[in-house]
Amino acid sequence: MRTLNLHQLATFQVVAKHCSYVRAAEELHFSQPAVSAQIRKLEEAMGIKLFEQIGRKTYLTQAGEELYHYSQKIFTVIDETMEIIEELRGPDHGRLRVGADTTVGTYVIPSLLGKFQKGYPDVEISLDVVNRAALVDRIMNNQIDMAIVGRVPDDIPVVIEPFAPNELVLVAAPYHRLAGQARVPIQALEKEHFLLRDIGSGTRAALEIALQEAEVPLHVSMHMGNNSAIKQGVAAGLGIALISRVALDMELETNRLVILDVEGFPIIRQWRIVHLKDKHLSAPSLAFKAFLLEHADRRLRRKEQ
Repeated sequence: MRTLNLHQLATFQVVAKHCSYVRAAEELHFSQPAVSAQIRKLEEAMGIKLFEQIGRKTYLTQAGEELYHYSQKIFTVIDETMEIIEELRGPDHGRLRVGADTTVGTYVIPSLLGKFQKGYPDVEISLDVVNRAALVDRIMNNQIDMAIVGRVPDDIPVVIEPFAPNELVLVAAPYHRLAGQARVPIQALEKEHFLLRDIGSGTRAALEIALQEAEVPLHVSMHMGNNSAIKQGVAAGLGIALISRVALDMELETNRLVILDVEGFPIIRQWRIVHLKDKHLSAPSLAFKAFLLEHADRRLRRKEQ
């Protein structure tokens, strides 16, 4: 019976992910000939070609595609095995992989992770801060243990716990024509140009839904990748934006930005703690989830009941 070399299989996964020996060698910090040798040995052991070269491009064969699919399952089982072993050592050791959407991951979660780490100094912690769409992908691919995110698609099998409110407000420069006005009708936004986050952002989706429901056209001034860039753009008079209230403390205190009083705003959303239903949470992950729930907004939890 043929045996499978896990080192060769791990190398294969990286080559398959990039469909490139060069990029795989860079990621693995190996030489390209060393990577090629590992793949050649794996192909010899399997008795079948896993890659084919067409011109300058590398492609997976059908056998390679099947092996890539099952190798992901193999390493998932290995990771779960190691997590169970780590759990036997208790929550003071092991790994914690947390994901968070851009806003909560920048302005809320880091301070909580700092407090948690003081109680569990030997836990290896990583925080992945990305937009909502990328975060959902990481949850589904078991790349993180849990996430703190706003909206979650209905068709994915997850456990959801309410965590904290997310107040989305319209902001503008202090000299904007709507600044200081009370109860501005939402139709006044027809004349405005917006600075938007990237596609996949929960804040962007909330704005699009609000304007669509009010039958107000959305005029885009500029797309920007993060809250800091948007705040700078709004302050410079490039347009207005919808942004989370937790990201505005300094700008409001220094009067660089103002919140507009517009019908239908603020939009109240909430952040949630999310993990796969079938995910075996390690002891550090369970401890961190309990820690987060201790700090969760009690009003949200009452609303969910």
